[in-house]
Amino acid sequence: MAKKIYVIAGEASGDLHGANLIQELKARSQEPLEIYGVGGNKIRETGALRFLDIAHFHSTGFTEAVQKIPAYYQAAMTILKNIKETRPDVVVLIDNPGFNLRLAKKIHALGFPIVYYIAPQLWAWAPNRILQMKRTVQKVLVVFEFEKKLFEERSIPVTWVGHPLKDMIERKHSCSTGPLAISLLPGSRKTEIHTLLPIFLKAAKIISQKLPHVSFFLIQSPTLPPETYDPYLRQDNIPLSLVSENRYDAVQKSRLAIACSGTATLECAILGTPLIILNKGSFLTYLAARTLIRIPYLGLPNILLGEKKFPELLQYDANPKKIAEEAMRLLTDEKAGESMRKDLERVSQKLGEKGASSRAAAEVLKMLK
Repeated sequence: MAKKIYVIAGEASGDLHGANLIQELKARSQEPLEIYGVGGNKIRETGALRFLDIAHFHSTGFTEAVQKIPAYYQAAMTILKNIKETRPDVVVLIDNPGFNLRLAKKIHALGFPIVYYIAPQLWAWAPNRILQMKRTVQKVLVVFEFEKKLFEERSIPVTWVGHPLKDMIERKHSCSTGPLAISLLPGSRKTEIHTLLPIFLKAAKIISQKLPHVSFFLIQSPTLPPETYDPYLRQDNIPLSLVSENRYDAVQKSRLAIACSGTATLECAILGTPLIILNKGSFLTYLAARTLIRIPYLGLPNILLGEKKFPELLQYDANPKKIAEEAMRLLTDEKAGESMRKDLERVSQKLGEKGASSRAAAEVLKMLK
C-alpha cells in the first residue's frame, strides 16, 4: 500500500520549495507514494492530489491579514476535512506560520505526525512560541544553522538541511563588469509593489540625474502578472526595463540591488550583488512590527552575520532621497563595495551547501518508517 504525505505550503516561496520537496520525495522513495498538496501553481504542477490553492491568500500587513481571516478559516476547514479522509502517514508544513502554526494544533489533535520544513522565524517575534511547537510537531527542518541550537535547547527534534535557494541559483561570475546597472526588487506581493515601487522609481530618477549612464532592471516577481507593473513603466527620463526571464542573470549583472526585505536579499547574497534593504508598511503594520520584533535587524543577511553590514532603510527612512544617497555611496566608494561583496560571500556560506531539498526529503521519508 502506498504511503501518504500531505504537503501544506502557502505563498510564492513556500509553494516553490514545496514543489521541489515533492519532486525529491518522488525521486528518493523506494516505495509508491500518494502526495497531497496545498499551495500555489508550482505544487499544482507536481500533480499533487486533492490540490487546494491558497498562495493568493498571503498578506503582508495587519489590515490586509484581518480582511483575509474568513478565507483562511474556510481553507483550514477544507484541509482538515481532506486530512481526516485521506489519513496521511505524515503532514509536512512549509513556512507560512500565520496559517500553519494554528493548523498544526488541529492536525496534532487528529493524531497525525507533523514535520515542519522551513521553520517559522519565531526567534524574531515570539521566541516563547517555539515551545508550542514542541507539543504539536514531531520534527523541525531548519534552513539557517543558528536555528538548530534554538530548537535543541528546547529538546525539539531538529535537523539543519541548508537553504533551498542554494539549489536554485547559480553564480556564474564574481561581479558585474559590464555597463552600470541597478536592479530594483520591490517584492513579490501586490501590496509591496504599490507601496515600494513608486519610492524606488523616485530614487532611480535622482540616481540617473547624477549618473547619466546608469540603467535599471525592474525584476518581475514570478508570482505576479506583467500588467501589475504597467502603471509604473511609463516613467519619464528613467532608463528602465522590466525583467521577467533570466532574473538572476540581471541581478548578477547589476552593480547594486535595491531590494525589499525577505527572500530577495538572500538571492542577492548568493549572487554576490551589493544591496540596500528596504521595507515600508501601513502605520498599523509598523506599530505592530515595532511591538513584536525582538531582534535588532530586519534584513536576513544582517541577521545571519549578527551585525549590520548591509544598509536597512525602514518605514520613514525608506524615502527616495535616502535611498539615492546610500546608492551613490556604494556605487562611488570602491572600498565599501568590495567590503560588502566579501560580507555577501559570508552570508552565502551560512546558507549551507546545495542539496537542501534532497536532505529535507530524506528526513520526511524517515518519518514513514
